[in-house]
Amino acid sequence: MDDYSFDFCRGCRSCHNTAKCVMDDSSVIEKIMREYDEADIIVSVSPSYWADVPGQFKAFIDRCTPWCNTHEPHAAIKPGKKGYSIALRTGPNMPECERIISTIEHFYGHLDIESVAQMGLTSIEYKEDVEPRKKEIIDFCSRI
Repeated sequence: MDDYSFDFCRGCRSCHNTAKCVMDDSSVIEKIMREYDEADIIVSVSPSYWADVPGQFKAFIDRCTPWCNTHEPHAAIKPGKKGYSIALRTGPNMPECERIISTIEHFYGHLDIESVAQMGLTSIEYKEDVEPRKKEIIDFCSRI
């Protein structure tokens, strides 16, 4: 999400009636959602920030409310998308990775993206910490 700049959702719920965001920078979110629409596979990778996704990712999720399937009308991406979730954290506790994966899968569910597989990586603080997990990561990626 660092490649994009957008404002936080204001919670006005206008999109629940129009399936469009009234905010000035919605074209950024619309651009990202066009990328989602064009993709067959969505891979979301998130570090742990206080046991959940970073604020930038959460702000993106909030701004996707016009595409959320819990209200009508809603915008939509093409059906049949497959979603993969990867969480990593510096500590050894897998439950925090599971919480991040749950957040991502909850987001996928509201966009009708099928959650296919997930991976949690613990004790990853530096690039060097990935090396011992390389085979596991390659095996996971080979299933995508």
